[in-house]
Amino acid sequence: VQEGFAQGPIFVLNVAKRFIKFFIIGGVSLGLTTGLLFEGTHIWVENVEFALPQDDEETRRWEWNLERENWTGDLETAGTDPALGIRGRHLVRAAWMAQHWGVDQSTVIVSSDSVKNDDGLLGPRGLVIIDPRLVRAENFLRDVILIAEQKSIEGKLRPWTMTQLLSLHASVLDRMGSESMITAKAQYERAWSAQPFIAPQSARIALKLGDLNRRLGDDNGALAWLNRAIHITQSLSESSGVPPSMPSSPYAQRSLLYALSSLSAFYATTGKLTEAQSTAEASLDLIRSVRQPESIASISPPHALHALTLLQRSSVLAIHLAEVLYAQNKPTIVSTQWLSTAAESSERVIRVLTGSPLNTGTDRALVTPANTIQPSYLNNASLKRPATSLYRDSRRTAAEAWNLTGILLEVKDPKAALAAYEHAVHLAGSSEEHGKPADKTLKVDWEIIWGNYTRLKSRIQ
Repeated sequence: VQEGFAQGPIFVLNVAKRFIKFFIIGGVSLGLTTGLLFEGTHIWVENVEFALPQDDEETRRWEWNLERENWTGDLETAGTDPALGIRGRHLVRAAWMAQHWGVDQSTVIVSSDSVKNDDGLLGPRGLVIIDPRLVRAENFLRDVILIAEQKSIEGKLRPWTMTQLLSLHASVLDRMGSESMITAKAQYERAWSAQPFIAPQSARIALKLGDLNRRLGDDNGALAWLNRAIHITQSLSESSGVPPSMPSSPYAQRSLLYALSSLSAFYATTGKLTEAQSTAEASLDLIRSVRQPESIASISPPHALHALTLLQRSSVLAIHLAEVLYAQNKPTIVSTQWLSTAAESSERVIRVLTGSPLNTGTDRALVTPANTIQPSYLNNASLKRPATSLYRDSRRTAAEAWNLTGILLEVKDPKAALAAYEHAVHLAGSSEEHGKPADKTLKVDWEIIWGNYTRLKSRIQ
């Protein structure tokens, strides 16, 4: 009996020892597995996502390699900047993962006064839900910039690392809402100052600063930065405004047209209608001066994407011109003709990108789930992002052109106006669920388009 009492505690102690042993082994195994997965993910991003794309000669000829989102600090070097150290490099990769792969399902809610309505989903009591991916990416980028600042003082960073990190941070802040615009502007200004020299990509930073200054109400600052962006694209010209000719560089051509579109919009929104009209007309003349291919099918995807980008820019400028002419009390038919040109141009871009027939089909066929962007664009690392953005922008521009056409026709020809609104709904709406916006359609755009369509339809019925 006494032996039984003596063995009881020993048995319990042995069981406890085994439990602790297995618990420690399990914990260590779980920790090692988690650590391996964590580091394995970072190794993948470093060696695959941040690898230097094997661009072919055509991609480089049309300078799409310059359009890549740069996380490495050097367009010609793969991987994160070694000078950032282990923690800094992990933060850069974490910011990329937060943006491109997302985070958990948690959300970040701020007051409706903090952000614009089109920057997030409107929730109860006027609260706005911001994409948590942006919040996480902003946190990571803010932390790595602190590390980069110290390394920059020591002179260890790659030449463009600081500029690129600040630009990425500013871009995220800009997308987070109006409360972050001032900080975004400050970061873009720091990015500008951190440049080792003025490069072709500098025009894009100047363009961002021009747009941010315009949205913040600083008209003088906006005009100065937009003219600076235009000047950078013109290696030999000192004049501001629309240059007399296109630059020879494809990248500079695209940068110039982005800047001229913003300049035209700036003049229009500040009431300078004559300047807005002359800017839009001169910009369209510039685009016409560029020799276009006889057939899109006969040229390479990089060449085609460049031609389509210019065509989409002409669509944006045509809409600007239509709006300005209408504001100057010119005949409505003149504005509707420009809007028709804009819609046709953008729809042509959509058809080419998706491989749809150019001379058949309606706008319904343009946005079906089966009509995705062609593999020749998606399978090229340097073309995928600009092609995807161009497809989104073309749908938005075409929808805007049809919606404005409906507004101009509504009084005199309600049936034609309703048909125009239907075109806009098909282009901006979901192809799978009627009455819902497409995935990339801005909430504020959809509310206007859908509201015009349903209002006029109910009135006619």
